[in-house]
Amino acid sequence: MHMPPDDRPPIRRRKRRWGPRRVWNLFVMAVGYFTIAYSVIRGIIYLLVLAEEWM
Repeated sequence: MHMPPDDRPPIRRRKRRWGPRRVWNLFVMAVGYFTIAYSVIRGIIYLLVLAEEWM
């Protein structure tokens, strides 16, 4: 099959730059994941302490 000629210019891939917005998003995500992990670990420890008192 013959394809018709494409008049669109070829897509150029931009190099990923570490701009301030990307760094900020990475920082915010890291803080969020840290907060979630901290609260989950704290809750597990709290439940373990409660379970020890019940026993």
